[in-house]
Amino acid sequence: MVVSDAPLPNADVWVALRTNEGIYSPYLKRTVICIHDLFFGPDLYGPGGSRRCVREAGALVFSHPEQRQILIREGVSLNRRPVLERPLGALKTFSLRDKNPQRFSIGWVGRNHPRKRLNWLIEAVKELSVPASQFEVVFIGEGLSDAASVLSANGIRCTYFDRSSYGIATYPKLYKRLDCLVITSSTEAGPLPLFEALATGLVVVSTPVGWAPYFAFGFPRYVRLANSIDEIKLHLTALKAEKDLIYDERFEIARLVEEWSLDGWIRAVLELAGSLTEAPNASPEPQQHESSVKASSAKLKRKSQVNGGV
Repeated sequence: MVVSDAPLPNADVWVALRTNEGIYSPYLKRTVICIHDLFFGPDLYGPGGSRRCVREAGALVFSHPEQRQILIREGVSLNRRPVLERPLGALKTFSLRDKNPQRFSIGWVGRNHPRKRLNWLIEAVKELSVPASQFEVVFIGEGLSDAASVLSANGIRCTYFDRSSYGIATYPKLYKRLDCLVITSSTEAGPLPLFEALATGLVVVSTPVGWAPYFAFGFPRYVRLANSIDEIKLHLTALKAEKDLIYDERFEIARLVEEWSLDGWIRAVLELAGSLTEAPNASPEPQQHESSVKASSAKLKRKSQVNGGV
């Protein structure tokens, strides 16, 4: 396997980790294209859309079942081509927490984007019916300094781990500082923080996005859905009271996601790509692309917000 900034013309098969990068493949019939969000529309999957490459790709990778329905509605045929459909999961480096924080610790992970609705968490903790001395908020990601300043100005203890100083490799350790994770997004196909938190043994309070409803249906104690700021407040207040009990149940929480890992997802994608080398008519045919379009990075990266693909 070779990881590159642009497709290598002499490769046997290609994997586009970002959906719209598939257009740069020298030969789509031997290309695996991954989809990490639930966006749709003719400007994406239509014949002239930025993701039109999925129409001719040799294989597709879905991170959520709804993506299959989206492509069918957009007129993309899935007949006679392999599809890998499974959540990404957390890296194996995310392991069970082994310390119970003295102060109730609320985490939020990602970047400040309108779809992430960071203001939901800010408003919820500002109005939390728990004394400010008994809890803290931990931000992990990028573009979150203003949010941290707002909470600090309101007398709420807040710690911000900026991604520019605390890279992805530090995230497993940072998650272990938490009691719970809050997800406030309006749309997600994963998201990765859901799986990372559960793998660490944390309860997740989440809007009904991505795989959160799946876990909430079977395990409502460990993934608690919230459709509003008020519901986030109620869940956080309850979790503060259950803090020690939840810590003792961390093994059960981590078992919810033990069958899924990002490491396993990568292996499955590579196996899928390898199967395309045996496809009929497997000889490269150069694709014609607009000369004004520049190849973007195809490096393998963790997505801070799988949903939204940004």
